Amino acid sequence: MALVSLHCGLRAGEIFSLTLGDLDFENGTMFLRDTKKRRIRTAFMTEEAKKILQAKAGGEREDLVFPGRDGIKISSISDTFERIVRDLGFNTGITDRRHKVVFHTLRHTYASWLIESGVDLYTVKKLMGHSTIAMTERYSHLGNNTLQNAVKGFERYLKEKKVAVVSDSAE
Repeated sequence: MALVSLHCGLRAGEIFSLTLGDLDFENGTMFLRDTKKRRIRTAFMTEEAKKILQAKAGGEREDLVFPGRDGIKISSISDTFERIVRDLGFNTGITDRRHKVVFHTLRHTYASWLIESGVDLYTVKKLMGHSTIAMTERYSHLGNNTLQNAVKGFERYLKEKKVAVVSDSAE
């Protein structure tokens, strides 16, 4: 579940509700019905997520991908996730709960990685299922490397096109 969240940006509740019928391996998509705002949306699989989900396939369309005990729908993240985070020391010395690693951190990491890889905010908004760009803009501060790379790309463009640029030192 953690890797699916990290690779696809899904909320815990979205993962808990996934059924085998929601998975489209041919197109690399997942049909999400139980989203935060009760909207229906499509999520996209990385190849790693596809491998994980394909290993879970093999039942009926209505079967949960990640069933709880007795095949019922999971309602909360297991203690295992919290124990692993604790054992790895991710939250050691962190007192502000906003900075602690929790399951939802995986979703935030997905969005941050999208921004850092140069994906524009509008596309991130759509991938995350955010209703407003303001929600997605929380990740934009991570884009300074992207902005720097954009300027470097612009400089390469100018050199490739041999665009003459006059500077103060050349006058």
